[in-house]
Amino acid sequence: MTSFEGFLAHRYLHATGRGSFIKLMRQLATGGIALGVSAMLLCMALMNGFHDEIQKNIFSATAHFAVAPRLGDIQDLPRVLGEIRNTPGVVGASPMRMEKGLLRVADRDLPPEPLIIKGIDPASAEMTSTIFSSLEPYSISRLEEGEIVIGQQLAERLGLTVGSEISVAYFRLSLGPTGSQPKVAAYRIAGIFRSDIGEFDRSWAFIHLNDAMRLARTQQAEMIDVRTRSTDDITDIKSAVLKKIGGQFVASDLRDTNRALFSALRVEKWLFTSLIGVIVCIAVFNIVASLILLVTEKKRDLGVLLALGATPKQIEGAFARQGLHMGLRGTAGGLLFALPFCYLADRYRWIPLPSAVYDFITYVPFRLHVTDILIAILFPLSVSWLASKYPARVAARLHPIDSMRSS
Repeated sequence: MTSFEGFLAHRYLHATGRGSFIKLMRQLATGGIALGVSAMLLCMALMNGFHDEIQKNIFSATAHFAVAPRLGDIQDLPRVLGEIRNTPGVVGASPMRMEKGLLRVADRDLPPEPLIIKGIDPASAEMTSTIFSSLEPYSISRLEEGEIVIGQQLAERLGLTVGSEISVAYFRLSLGPTGSQPKVAAYRIAGIFRSDIGEFDRSWAFIHLNDAMRLARTQQAEMIDVRTRSTDDITDIKSAVLKKIGGQFVASDLRDTNRALFSALRVEKWLFTSLIGVIVCIAVFNIVASLILLVTEKKRDLGVLLALGATPKQIEGAFARQGLHMGLRGTAGGLLFALPFCYLADRYRWIPLPSAVYDFITYVPFRLHVTDILIAILFPLSVSWLASKYPARVAARLHPIDSMRSS
C-alpha cells in the first residue's frame, strides 16, 4: 500500500502541464548525478586497474616474498627450506644470492652495463617465478655453472646471442698483485628471457647458485624466494612462515620495497574520486533549486492539503522523497553506463597504451571492487537526501490560510 508521502511525491514528479522549467531543472539534476556517479566509478576502476596490473606483472616475474636472516647467511638451509615448503599456502621456495656488477663484452668497445645478478638454484627456481617460462632456448633447470641468463632488451642492445661470451666485474674486492681490485668472472650466455618489464629485461641476469656462493666465498644461501597461491595471500602466509621458522628471520616483498608507488596510487585514487564527487554536489544544487521552485508553484495546493488534515511531517516527507527519487534515478543511470563499460573495456581491452610509455601494461585496465560500487551508490543518495531536507522543511512550515490566499 502506497503511503501518502509516496503518492504525493510521485504525483509531483510526474505531473504534466505547467512547470516545464522545473522539469528541466530535475532533468539537469538527474543527469548531473548520473555523470558524477559514472565519473566516480570510472576513476576508481582506472586506479584499481593500474594498481592490480602493476602488482600482477611485478609478482609474475619475481617471487611473492623473500625470507632472509637478520644477520649473515642462512646457516641451516635444508631445515629452513623444508619448514617453508611445508607451510600451508606455499607453492614453491628456492634459495638464492644477490650480487651487483658491470657486464663487459670482451671483443667490443662498449661501455659496461650495470647488472643485478641473482644466483639461483636451477632445480627449484622455476617454482618461484614465471619469468623463466619465456626462457629460450631451454629450461632454467638445465643451467650449469659458468653460464648466465640475461634479458631480451639487454641482449638486443649489446647484440648478444645464446653462446656469446661475456665478463662481469662484481662489486666485490679481492686482493691482487696491484692491490684491491674487483672480482671478475667470465660466463657463456645460456639463455635469454623476456618479462615485458623493462627494468628486468635491461638490467637483470641469473647465474648458478654455486657460482654466486663461490664468488662470496661461502657455502650458504643468502635468501629464500617464496611463492604463494595468490598475491592476496602474501601477508598471511608471510606471517605464518616467519612464525614457523623463528624470529631470527625477516621477510619482505615488492610491496614493501615499492611502498611509495602503491601508496601514491591509493592516494591518487581517493583524491581524484573526491574531486570528481564535486560533480555530484553541484548537481545536487539543481535538486534544491527545483524543489524550492516546486514549493513556490504548489504553495496554494500545499495550503489546501494542510487545511484538509495533512501534517507538516507528511509534506516534509513527500518533498524529501522527491529529492531521494531524483538521486536514485541519477545513480541508477550512472551505474547502468559505468558498470558495463568497465567490464567490456577491461575484458576486450578497448583502450591500448603505447609501449614507449608503459612497457608492461598494454591497455587501460578497469577493475571495480564491491566497496567502490557501494560508495558510488551511497554517496549520491545521501547527498540528495540531505539536500532535499531544506526545501522539504520550507514546504512543511507553510501556513494553510496564507498559502491558500496566495495567487
